[in-house]
Amino acid sequence: MYAEFHDADGTRRLPESDWEALITTRGYAAVVFDCDGTLVESADAHFRAFQDAVAAQGEVLDRDWYRQRTGLDRHSLLSEFADAAGPGFDVPRAVADSIAAFGDHVHLVRPIPRMADLLMRVSSLVPVAVGTNAETAVASASLTATGLSDAIRLIVSISDGLPPKPSPDIFATAARRLQVQARDTLVIEDSTQGVAAARAAGMDVLLVRG
Repeated sequence: MYAEFHDADGTRRLPESDWEALITTRGYAAVVFDCDGTLVESADAHFRAFQDAVAAQGEVLDRDWYRQRTGLDRHSLLSEFADAAGPGFDVPRAVADSIAAFGDHVHLVRPIPRMADLLMRVSSLVPVAVGTNAETAVASASLTATGLSDAIRLIVSISDGLPPKPSPDIFATAARRLQVQARDTLVIEDSTQGVAAARAAGMDVLLVRG
């Protein structure tokens, strides 16, 4: 694995062996991890939950269609689905049904081993939060199922009434709740939306690549 490190000076590639040293040498006061795709592999669990929700309204969710929209928040994804499905598709119902159905599939969620190891090391150095476009209950279920929840100080999500990434609000709120300055916070992400959100919040960010 490697990452692209984004800060005020630009972007540079950073090998995995340098990630922990970056945190210590730069003196970050806190780290905020994204959840899905960064700490945990949850795509199949989310797909099946969405699949159950749309099936309850007589519709079928195509896996390739879903994969192309990975990273979207739940409401945005289902709103796009409703546009394709046509009149009568109830987005609020599908949102609620997909959240409820996630618990039926959370056993499919797996930790991403190298990122889980990094989380455990980092959490012994500085406070750690999760900032996610998922709902708090969903992220918490994933982190608990993968044994990562004890390393997380707090979760900030769209459940807090915040707009999804690429808005900076989720990351800005995480820093504020951890009582640290944005400039002293490192974000670890796997999406370009997350990078945009972190930079807009005034934070450095590692964009992790496989």
